[in-house]
Amino acid sequence: MNTEITKRVCIFCGHRTGKKEVWVEFARNLGDFLGKNKYILFYGGGSKGIMGSVALAAKKSGATVHGIITKKLAETEPILKNIDKVSVVKTLSERKEKLVENCHAVIVLPGGIGTLDELFDLWAKIQLGVEDRILILVDINSYYSKLLLFLRHVVDEEFLSADQLSKTRICQNLNEVIIELNKLDVNNAKSIY
Repeated sequence: MNTEITKRVCIFCGHRTGKKEVWVEFARNLGDFLGKNKYILFYGGGSKGIMGSVALAAKKSGATVHGIITKKLAETEPILKNIDKVSVVKTLSERKEKLVENCHAVIVLPGGIGTLDELFDLWAKIQLGVEDRILILVDINSYYSKLLLFLRHVVDEEFLSADQLSKTRICQNLNEVIIELNKLDVNNAKSIY
């Protein structure tokens, strides 16, 4: 009997592609890796942008893909077809909770205000000890470099400890993300999927 637990990740990212092809290319490559390694992927449910790119690539390569979207967003944004499960929730808060509750790690790719909201909401919960997920911030092509510079300033001004900042894994490329994902000890994590 196989008792191995499937690794489950959540992706926070934009529903737009942004202006640099490197972000979409990274999303596709990450999705391909997740699929080939039979991950379960939780994401925002949309079919466009970086969000759609990572989910589509993951699904095509063999991942189980679960989209979670609000009713309001589902009315205006197309949901990716042929994914394994779609959950429609009432609020953005409920969406964030559902995205994170079943995963071992959260990977943050480039995105806008929604992505930053998801990032900081989870980061605050990790800081307070409410969540224990692995948080991986992917600084592709220096997308988050100015944010990280600001956060180091926050540490310098003693509103955040260096230890709290270091709880987030900062990765520059797919190989670094894979190294972090390979460190996951899912057999000692809660299995609630």
